[in-house]
Amino acid sequence: MDTSNMSLMEIFSNPDTMHSLSFGDKMLASTITMIMGLGITFTVLILIWIFIAIMGRILGATQKKPAAAPAAAAPAPVETKAPVAEASDDSLVAVIAAAIAAYQGANANNLVVKKITRLSGDNTPWGASGLEDRLDTRRR
Repeated sequence: MDTSNMSLMEIFSNPDTMHSLSFGDKMLASTITMIMGLGITFTVLILIWIFIAIMGRILGATQKKPAAAPAAAAPAPVETKAPVAEASDDSLVAVIAAAIAAYQGANANNLVVKKITRLSGDNTPWGASGLEDRLDTRRR
């Protein structure tokens, strides 16, 4: 095959003629191939990123925003004389139940708190679970 009229990349793309190239020509052709591959990859990634950004704006604009409820008279703030840390267990349960009901958007009357007990000590179930997770990751 006559390689005199062929470009470097044409010679490099054919396995039969590639062996006739010098080491420097092979490195140059490899570098060109690598740069072209990286360029195509990053171009496609940028196009995907732009497409996702456009779709996010389109979907964000078409989503209906919930109508704001008419502003009801805000309840007057209740002044507490005792710090929060010294609150009784009943008020703490009430605050937790109200927070859960507000998070779920449910009526607080439907929420039933069976039992809340405070655990003390260094080895609570939550701490034991975390310790077990850390030990499991070190065993792998």
